[in-house]
Amino acid sequence: MAMKNEKLARARLLRMMTLATVGSATLVTAEAADEPASDQGVQEIVVTATRREETLNKVPISVAAFTRETLDTQSVRTIDDLSHMTPGLNFTRQSFGSGELSNIAIRGVYATSGAATTGVYLDDTAIQVRTNSQTGAGSAFPEIFDLERVEVLRGPQGTLFGAGAEGGVVRFITPTPSLISSSIYSRLEASSTHGGDPSYEGGIAFGTPLVENKLAIRVSAYERDDGGWVDRRPFNTATPNDVLYRNVNDVKTQSLRGSLLWAPTEEITIAPSVFYQRRKGDDSGVLWESLSQANQNQWVNGYQFPQTSNDRFVIPNLKVNLDFSAMELASITSYFDRHVNNVWDYTQLNAAFIFGETYPFVAGWADPGYVTLGQNVFSQELRLSSTDPAARLKWTVGAFYSRGIQHDDFKLATNTIGDLIPVEAIFGIPLVDGKYFLTTHNDTVDKQYAFFGQADYRIAGGLSATAGLRYSITSLDFARTLGGPLNYPGSGPDVQVNKGTQKSKPVTPKLALNYQVDDNNLFYASASKGFRIGGVNSAVFANCTIKNVPAGYGPDSTWSYEVGSKNRLFGGALVLEQSLYYVVWNNIQQDVDAGCGGNAFTDNLGRAISKGFDLQATSVLSKNLTVSGSAGYVDGRLQKTLFTPDGRIIVRKGDALIGSPWQLALNGDFHRAIPWDSQAYFGAYVRYNSKNNGRHVAYDDPNAVGYDPTLRFDPAVTEVTLRTGIRHNGIDASLFVTNLFDAHPELSRVHDTPQSSLYYFSTLRPRTIGLTVTLRR
Repeated sequence: MAMKNEKLARARLLRMMTLATVGSATLVTAEAADEPASDQGVQEIVVTATRREETLNKVPISVAAFTRETLDTQSVRTIDDLSHMTPGLNFTRQSFGSGELSNIAIRGVYATSGAATTGVYLDDTAIQVRTNSQTGAGSAFPEIFDLERVEVLRGPQGTLFGAGAEGGVVRFITPTPSLISSSIYSRLEASSTHGGDPSYEGGIAFGTPLVENKLAIRVSAYERDDGGWVDRRPFNTATPNDVLYRNVNDVKTQSLRGSLLWAPTEEITIAPSVFYQRRKGDDSGVLWESLSQANQNQWVNGYQFPQTSNDRFVIPNLKVNLDFSAMELASITSYFDRHVNNVWDYTQLNAAFIFGETYPFVAGWADPGYVTLGQNVFSQELRLSSTDPAARLKWTVGAFYSRGIQHDDFKLATNTIGDLIPVEAIFGIPLVDGKYFLTTHNDTVDKQYAFFGQADYRIAGGLSATAGLRYSITSLDFARTLGGPLNYPGSGPDVQVNKGTQKSKPVTPKLALNYQVDDNNLFYASASKGFRIGGVNSAVFANCTIKNVPAGYGPDSTWSYEVGSKNRLFGGALVLEQSLYYVVWNNIQQDVDAGCGGNAFTDNLGRAISKGFDLQATSVLSKNLTVSGSAGYVDGRLQKTLFTPDGRIIVRKGDALIGSPWQLALNGDFHRAIPWDSQAYFGAYVRYNSKNNGRHVAYDDPNAVGYDPTLRFDPAVTEVTLRTGIRHNGIDASLFVTNLFDAHPELSRVHDTPQSSLYYFSTLRPRTIGLTVTLRR
């Protein structure tokens, strides 16, 4: 029945989008004689996806680009919100601990361990994280404030962006100070969530020339408090349901940015900047299925203590441009410094893993896990590019260097196990420092040297060819120390267990044919490669089912074959962007459950194929009404069945990759002039993500490693946002509601062991109503 309802919903939304697109073409044709096309055209967006400024409709790759105005109108504040409106982009958060460990995927290419498959950039600085068995946080993402735009580049971007972009790239682009004019942008917001605490935000950005045509500055400050809506009722066998902490999952974010632009001569610009952000969570928003009741809007977990999170990063950056008339040299120097501290509750997991009990059976039992992550990445890039837009040959060449250091620390404390069992007699060693059941420390050093080039040559008329190549030299040094009785018996605390080095020299080419019929119509076909660096495995525990763990794993790579077009019809009143793709993912870095309490190792296992399409349509139906829609479909499947030495299945041919196959969105914006030179407007935004109905070996084959028939892919999600307001002289005041129908799907549902009856999950923030006031001048 659920599958039938999902298919009906999908068909209904597709039908609405089709009617909107067809209707737009019909109405625009009828009105074209009465309205000047220039007054009706869809706004053109300038992007830098190819490392040079071009309007989006002339960029021969699949790009979803969102301006600051679009992000504000659709209430986009975080990467979670952005993923809801971007076909092909999937973003999830883990239902364990503080809930800050995340996964991002483009076109079905995702990372469960090792280096990232999706590049995440703030301007020209990569800020993605390497994941291992004790990483306590996902990649860093800036909050959505004072951004010029966000670009999502779908498909491998290995030639221009290098390692970690084999699925695609998400770029957060900040404004450049203006040498000739002043500007101000400010946003204030207050909202109320159904059953939760209120939320607030305030931010201001200001830019002005200090010396006209010579020196300019732009500064911004932003703070947001997302009020909690999940309650915590500590599970206590002595006094169950005795204490209830209300709305505990409050999250506070602060960010600061300052940038200068100095033009000492007409040929030289120097742009230093610094970005700071801190995100602090008071407690986890992970839910317990046994305590939560959706029909009563009761969202509860039973953790013993607050699971706090604190994620701080700062990025100083220096960009220097030298104009040599026919070419331009750019130097980008940046440093990414990040520090994360999380506290996770391992009480239930330890009870299930050690004693086979679903819930702690001793009053007051509390086992905290302390997770620390540190990232320090220095990078330097030099790019030399041609600058004549009319030249027959346009080119970019460059060199890149980066050195990234990552430290992951984990300490699992216990105040009870030592009293319940003779730890030293069973495991051969006592608790570390009398309180830690497990300690680990991982040190990772990633280095990259790369040389790259890409050229576009106009063959004849509007026909051109693109050729690009990147040659990289990469190395990874990994070392791990561990201690505690949960590790190998007799190993002792803080013993060096393993270390290793992984080196590779990947080559990532790109080839494309592009046909620019005229200024409004582009057709293209491309083949491009992406890769990510390999890694070294940590030792697994002695009692694991799989003991012959490989010492390391090599790079994996993707080849993407894509055809697409970008069309502006009826004088720009209808804009279409569409692409078909076929991605081959080879030597996949795959996590394998080692058969002992969720511990895993990584190996290069098999191959997958991801195929599908992206479609975006924007239509100006009249001078007052604009309708847009998008659709993305991903069909990702493994291509080979693989077994452990003892005959258990690791992965199975035909099984689906994670993520929602269908992502659909429909947006309508109506505006009308009202007295006092003002404008009233109304917007409605609907998004739908389908359930993944593909097979998965761990869900239906008892012979599979990690077999768990009670788990499934995430369910379908439908979410509606409305906004209405008035604009006057740069001031915009609006009322909004997000998650209008209070949808509450069970997302990322997991449990500690296959035998445990305690399930965790996450869900959407309940219906939220608020007021936003924005100033743009």
